[in-house]
Amino acid sequence: MWLLLLTTALAAVVVGLTRGSWTRLIHLPLQGTLFFVGGLLLQIALDVVDFAPDRIETSGYALLMLSYVCLLTFCLINLPLRGMGLIALGIALNAVVIGLNQGMPTRAITTGEQGRRTHEPIEQSVKHRPASDDDLLGFLGDEILLPSPFEALISIGDIVLAVGICELAYFGSRTKRRRTRQRTANTPRRSRTRSSAPSTRPSYT
Repeated sequence: MWLLLLTTALAAVVVGLTRGSWTRLIHLPLQGTLFFVGGLLLQIALDVVDFAPDRIETSGYALLMLSYVCLLTFCLINLPLRGMGLIALGIALNAVVIGLNQGMPTRAITTGEQGRRTHEPIEQSVKHRPASDDDLLGFLGDEILLPSPFEALISIGDIVLAVGICELAYFGSRTKRRRTRQRTANTPRRSRTRSSAPSTRPSYT
């Protein structure tokens, strides 16, 4: 969830620097918000609730995939909005690698003495599992290390998702420019020139 908060803060910076309209962004015409709220609440619950080891790959996995279904449904409903396509792609990339491996393949990194980084296996949870060479599409897992002070791993899907959120915030905060249409009431007058040729009638004398 910290990544979502960081991305939201970055999107707010984008809106501020580009002098976007917060009012327009708040009133963005989003539809299907129940899917978003449901998916987000499931994601938060899976971070808080501790599942028994025998339920991580059963009920926990099912709830995790259900949350992604809700979030993707919300994105597809609002696909006409600029940025929502990238958001959907980022969520889909994470959902695919999690679905194939029953958890996000993650290599944990801890910073030891003198700034040396040591790789240690992580404990399996509902969302994450230790990365291995047998992972399907493992390159889509949490493999990208953020620099200090974050010291955290993210996935390609997370990057695409962050870019999509910033794009949505940018275009969603744009104020439509009013184009003053000047209607010219001067309609071209068609001057009909009638050629008045002298009538040559025969004169009878």
